[in-house]
Amino acid sequence: MYEVKEIWENVKFFTGVLRDLPVSKSLTLDDRGYCVYTGDSHENWVYYPHAVNDVSTAEKVIKFFGECGDEVSFLWFMYGGNGKALTDSGLLYAGDMIAMTLDTVNLTLKPSNPDVVIMPSTSHETWAVTSWTGFGGERDETPESYISFAEALSNDERVSLYTAEIGGNAVGTFLLTNGADVTGVYYFAVDPAARRKGIARSMMNEICRLSEGKRIVLQATPSGVPFYENFGFTDLFPIAVYSNTEDVF
Repeated sequence: MYEVKEIWENVKFFTGVLRDLPVSKSLTLDDRGYCVYTGDSHENWVYYPHAVNDVSTAEKVIKFFGECGDEVSFLWFMYGGNGKALTDSGLLYAGDMIAMTLDTVNLTLKPSNPDVVIMPSTSHETWAVTSWTGFGGERDETPESYISFAEALSNDERVSLYTAEIGGNAVGTFLLTNGADVTGVYYFAVDPAARRKGIARSMMNEICRLSEGKRIVLQATPSGVPFYENFGFTDLFPIAVYSNTEDVF
């Protein structure tokens, strides 16, 4: 299925951006994948969607991140494979994310909140704090490492960071990959204190406008699937998520 290829090519593109950031360290596992530490203890990925049949690959990943710091967590997405070797190595199965796609050709947008203003981020710190808060963190406890991570992202031309505001206050974020035919959506988040005001819908409308004529791909948490389905996204397949921590979704 072509959409499966689109999803994994975009994940590889995005994790490749992370790997190339000046704040990052990486480890090549073999010719099929790598793992990336971004300098922040929370934003670390393994790009290795293929089936793993022995624990040695997982042990390499665990050792790499363990050498990066005591509190470092990471996400490992797997497609269509048995994760027994990962769990045998001590990793945790955290559940499934859902790969989803939307074709923006002839798409009718949903009503937006006229008070929401969405623009390219002019402050990586504001983007970082708002994103951190949107994913459940405390605004005044945003780690400096996460702010540095956002600064590095803001300087990479392969991705674009956006902030949503109401009344001059930042309330939402997202990141887009700048592909020619496919747009990947990451860090789509709304401040919990500002939810149920049409902010997410306004942000998705803007993503569709910015991606006109392209296909949009993303990986949704189970709780986010109904929102994307209502917007017209199609569910493609589940992505098993493994991690060294239980606090993933």
